[in-house]
Amino acid sequence: MAKRINIVLFGIGNTGSALINKVLKERKELVLERKVDLRFPVITNSTVAFFEKEGANYSWEANFIQFAIPFKLEDVLYYLMENNIDNLIAVDATASAALAAEYPDLVKSGFSIVTVNESLGYLPDNFEKGVQFLAESRGLEYRSVANEVKSKEAAAEALFDAILDVAEKKSKAA
Repeated sequence: MAKRINIVLFGIGNTGSALINKVLKERKELVLERKVDLRFPVITNSTVAFFEKEGANYSWEANFIQFAIPFKLEDVLYYLMENNIDNLIAVDATASAALAAEYPDLVKSGFSIVTVNESLGYLPDNFEKGVQFLAESRGLEYRSVANEVKSKEAAAEALFDAILDVAEKKSKAA
């Protein structure tokens, strides 16, 4: 049985869209060979979020355009709690310093974090070390792949690889 990993994706620009499409393209192989079922219960851009409906198919672009609603981070956390969604990975495909500042709260809410957020370079040097320490102290993961990427496709690939690594660690810990 495949381990379900729930990804909350912040940012559906070029990188976020490429990541979703890569996961959807490789979904069958991931489930059958790696025993990992990656899902996107929440997808956001800077102003609106799409909350997955049970039984909905994976035409995420149409669903996002049609059903996305204005949100705050608290709305996302409430939705996840109300629907008992666990095994959470927050994926930050934005350049938002405000979202990066929320990483400690996301970790405290049970999220592992995978990010390509370029604004991390503008935060204090010890910020990422603090998030890393907090995540590790809670048995979670923190991965920043921002320095490894040169293009949006490379960013999506780096995110995908980091997500799989975190997901496989979650599977082994279960």
